[in-house]
Amino acid sequence: MKKYIYIGVTVLLIGLIITMVTAINQSQKYKELYFKELQNVEAYKLDNSNLSGQVKQYQMTIDELYTSKDSIDQKLMATMKELKIEAKKVKELQYQLAHATRTDTITLKDTIFVENTSVDTTFGDEWYNMHLQLEYPSTIVTTPTFNSEQYVYIYTQKEYVGGKSKCFFVNWFKKTYTSVEVKVEEKSPYIETITQKFIRVEK
Repeated sequence: MKKYIYIGVTVLLIGLIITMVTAINQSQKYKELYFKELQNVEAYKLDNSNLSGQVKQYQMTIDELYTSKDSIDQKLMATMKELKIEAKKVKELQYQLAHATRTDTITLKDTIFVENTSVDTTFGDEWYNMHLQLEYPSTIVTTPTFNSEQYVYIYTQKEYVGGKSKCFFVNWFKKTYTSVEVKVEEKSPYIETITQKFIRVEK
């Protein structure tokens, strides 16, 4: 009789332990989900505030990005598809939209325009605009503007030690490792990136 009592108590204890472990795991899962959503809310609030120079990172799954109605999220996913980057390998996405502008005024000593000359015009395209003003007798004002739209994808890639062989069966016996690749897509045809450096800080 005692044997069956011990078995029953053991089964009950095992059941309680399994229930507790499951509850702890569920609690941890919801805790992480709560902090993730809290981070996203803070990032959204900062995006819609007047604070410049401050950004908080969003935390989203690929599925959430695919179903997002946000125009930037949709652009990121569309460009990722164009670049043929595997969604499951993506670790981080970045989007940056910026423009550079400067106004220069030139006033010459000599008269170079006919009397009553007054020209105020803008020409260019989506990525470059020139605002030009000409005023009698000799004033020239130029305001060029360059727009930059940059998409950054950080993803993992399987690499072969010593490089990939042209003979596919040789690769079966080669050691592999996972590298982190960075792809930067600059949409402006007028901007050329000279140097880039990305560093992951290990803890």
